[in-house]
Amino acid sequence: MRARFLIDILLGPSHIETPVLTGKVDENGIYQVSLAENQDNDEAYTIIDVPDHQSVRFLESLESRNRFTSPLYQGYLIELSEHDSFEDYFRSHFNAKGSRNLRRQGKKLFKEIPARMVTYYGKIERGTLDMLFESLGEFLEKRFEQKEVSNYEIPLLPLYKKMFRKLLPEKKAVIFSLFDADDPIALGIGFVYGDTLYLFNIAYDVDYSQYGPGNQIMMEAVAWCFDKGITRVDMGRGDFLHKRKWVNTSYTYTQIDLYDPKNVGRRLRALLSWTLNTSRFYGIRFLKKLQVHQLAKRWFIWKYRTKQFLSNKNDHSTKNISES
Repeated sequence: MRARFLIDILLGPSHIETPVLTGKVDENGIYQVSLAENQDNDEAYTIIDVPDHQSVRFLESLESRNRFTSPLYQGYLIELSEHDSFEDYFRSHFNAKGSRNLRRQGKKLFKEIPARMVTYYGKIERGTLDMLFESLGEFLEKRFEQKEVSNYEIPLLPLYKKMFRKLLPEKKAVIFSLFDADDPIALGIGFVYGDTLYLFNIAYDVDYSQYGPGNQIMMEAVAWCFDKGITRVDMGRGDFLHKRKWVNTSYTYTQIDLYDPKNVGRRLRALLSWTLNTSRFYGIRFLKKLQVHQLAKRWFIWKYRTKQFLSNKNDHSTKNISES
């Protein structure tokens, strides 16, 4: 069986239909993991997306299992504990030109539209939550259709919405939103746990790209963290430029394969999983050192622009034919 750390462990079993594992945190911040009720303790278990900085202890029947821990991909953090305020973090993290550009975008956004920022942290109307998640889905679909890639989170949005319906009133989740009149143009959603904000998704209407709405959401989110005493913003996986602008440290997501040491077949499968994950992780790191990912990025940009050019050219030709 396979479980995600964030959903099955961090948020507990009450937020999903059929929990595989349950977890609780002790006074030292260590996650103590055990099987959920009615789970077969003879199964092999795999937990994915476990941050390497998080201590995990396995209880009860899981304690006797052997385990392989393998790297998956990088995660990114904003550590705020060394800063006294948002302004202190902002000045130390961005150079003069970068900070001017971000503030200029914000002034232009709030002057020309004008826009308004709304943060949902507590009770929320059901219709409002439905509207926000519908907009979030549209933003993600439009953006990733533009990039011609798939997004693994889009199918999870109904589950996230169900979780947020429960977690928002408990102040265990937050939604940062930017509106043009009554229409959302940018959204950031995250879970709140202890002194950490798990800000795992920011999306915006690409028609407003010139205003940098994603950066405005980030400014609001980080400032909000200082107001709430939150010292860490976990932006999750994905080596994207918008993250690089804001984060100041990184970590590694890992996969933990639990297996019965007496079962040779499961031991071999766990070893194979460890080998594949480790080879891929360090292989990608090596290719990044060679700047191969930059070549791939340029290829995708060229491909997208060429497709757009040909599409516009065909549309223009069709229009001329119809007019004639």
